[in-house]
Amino acid sequence: MRLLVISTLLGALSAIGGPITYNVSNSVGGGSISGTIETDGTIGILGSTNILDWNLLLNDGTSTFTNTGPLSGNNSQLFFTATTNLTATATQLLFNFSGPTGGVMFQNPTIGSSINYWCMQVGGSVCVGGSFVGEGVFVSKTLQTSGFEGTRVIGTAGASSVPEPTSVSLIGLGGAVLAARRVFARRRTVSA
Repeated sequence: MRLLVISTLLGALSAIGGPITYNVSNSVGGGSISGTIETDGTIGILGSTNILDWNLLLNDGTSTFTNTGPLSGNNSQLFFTATTNLTATATQLLFNFSGPTGGVMFQNPTIGSSINYWCMQVGGSVCVGGSFVGEGVFVSKTLQTSGFEGTRVIGTAGASSVPEPTSVSLIGLGGAVLAARRVFARRRTVSA
């Protein structure tokens, strides 16, 4: 019985941590980015495997384009060379523009196509336009860049970071098992 209770509780607790969707709404030079980025729920430094999906409306000041990830239409790719620049908390997605050389780019249709991308970079040559520290969005016109120093919030957690109904029900089931165990233990004590 104890093993059942422990395994039920551990299952419920592990189910709480799940994907987190961050809402993006940033101005970049004369352009902007809005939409969502979904991670696997990792808190701390993120790698490319931690990014599950994205749905990003790019606006370069003249034209707009929507880049979508594998779960939202899959018309673009993720290029990732940042080692410690992209981090997540339970409430924010951040990019460190004073970190080591590296970058993150969401680009349609493929990496290297030179169109329809959002890029964040520290040095290196991830973004078209050469080595710069900053952020760019390109749709049809020219690269819009802004220089940044330090860490910038690029997304804030949306409502999906709340535990899913299945997680809540597993926690409830664990509580019910504990309550039942207590009742049966009392009955044994009274009858003995």
